[in-house]
Amino acid sequence: MKKKILSLFLVLVLSISATAAFSFADDGTGENGGVSTYSTVAIIFGTNRDSNTKASASVHVQFTGTADDYVVAIVLQKKTNSGWVTATDVGGSAHYYRGSNRTGVLTYDEWTVKKGVVYRVKCVSTDKYDDGIEYKRTAYSDPF
Repeated sequence: MKKKILSLFLVLVLSISATAAFSFADDGTGENGGVSTYSTVAIIFGTNRDSNTKASASVHVQFTGTADDYVVAIVLQKKTNSGWVTATDVGGSAHYYRGSNRTGVLTYDEWTVKKGVVYRVKCVSTDKYDDGIEYKRTAYSDPF
């Protein structure tokens, strides 16, 4: 429990101190000359290899506005000779967070991992707005 609180605290500290680059998409409609100010603005990771067989990650996803609907997919990946693949041999390797009317999402997940294997977290954020536009952003944590 102490590690979980510490991980969440680290994500909050990182999100406050992180510099985020805002993305603007031109869909040809809306105010401000057709520039939509909605998107996934930041994805911030806090990962921890608690032991040889335990790993955890918190992910903070920030939207530039209040998303009408969103889906945040957190996928554990492992490194192989051919590259990064979904760690299907780890139980609960993919978690999905769905909701509506939020400006951001904070997740926390734990896994029982294999000793000696290198992992990372893939986050795919999809946020939708009432103007009918859907934004998708993918980010990866550092390996652990």
